[in-house]
Amino acid sequence: METIQVREAVSIDCEFFGDEQAPLVVLISGAGAPAEFWPAFFCTGLADKGFRVLRYWHRDTGMSTHFDVPYDIWELYHDLVSLIGSTEKPGVNLVGHSMGGFLSQLAACYSPISIHSVVSISAGSAVDKALCAELGMSMPTETTWNILMQNQPAGDFEKDLEGWLSTWKFLNGSVPFDKELAVNYTRSLYYGDPRNARIATNHVHAMTTIPTGLVNDLAKINCPFLVLHGTEDALVPYDNGKVTARLVPDSRFVGLEGAGHMFFNKEIWSKILDLLIGPLAAI
Repeated sequence: METIQVREAVSIDCEFFGDEQAPLVVLISGAGAPAEFWPAFFCTGLADKGFRVLRYWHRDTGMSTHFDVPYDIWELYHDLVSLIGSTEKPGVNLVGHSMGGFLSQLAACYSPISIHSVVSISAGSAVDKALCAELGMSMPTETTWNILMQNQPAGDFEKDLEGWLSTWKFLNGSVPFDKELAVNYTRSLYYGDPRNARIATNHVHAMTTIPTGLVNDLAKINCPFLVLHGTEDALVPYDNGKVTARLVPDSRFVGLEGAGHMFFNKEIWSKILDLLIGPLAAI
């Protein structure tokens, strides 16, 4: 693990896997999610395929810089672009989950860095209710929010674990639930600043600032673009991924059968790894 100062007053923790000379793949986690969202076995598996893999801790996760005031999505975007720039690679492949999927789309549309390929997982391309309705994107149901809000972590891993596991089971979909994966991931939330294990209010706020113009600018993307989405995603409904794929020329959409928004199932991770090789091989 290493710490990189990506911008003035912003330091980001990150971890690399694989050959330094290999093509770079950056894994971008979702709102409130630490780098460990991408399991180490997944990262090493991708590195074994011939790639240099970078996973990182967003601001407000892990030991990266924390903030007491909200910020917009562009702050997270600039963190990402600056982090990529620090690697001095001529181009990059982006793989983003949920909020990370939005960030990968923003980078593909607006970043000065050469983007070789994009994989957007469990993400839509808009959050504005009116725009989502116009595009045919469903919103999470009231039942989903009620279930998620039942989990009220207090910052004590042992006391909070049961609540987290209940949340993860709900977000996992109907595929078998790997409790060990879920416990290990939950433990990672408690590394670093005590605020990490609570609701990621700054990230949630940032998600409300996704620009509405993104849905039009996606048409400008001309690199390989893959959209993956769990068929039972309760947080970002399945049709969100389908619409995103529709907005990007020559994109590919694949549904992850039985998967939800989070992936506590090694077979799903294995499938994702296999699917990534398509757009990555295109470079």
